[in-house]
Amino acid sequence: MNWKLIAGIVFLIVGLLMFNDVRKRKPASEKTNWKGQLIAQYIQFWVTTIMAIVLGIVFILESI
Repeated sequence: MNWKLIAGIVFLIVGLLMFNDVRKRKPASEKTNWKGQLIAQYIQFWVTTIMAIVLGIVFILESI
């Protein structure tokens, strides 16, 4: 098995697991006084999730 295929599958799985987790989370709100993630952390988590999914797809396509 090619190392790029394995890396692509791992990145894709991690990205999809992060995607499922980030959908459940919400940013902190002063209106509801809920102490959640700060908006910067929320955006950073979304960017990391999208990059992991894209990187996984790229590695899988490169290995084919």
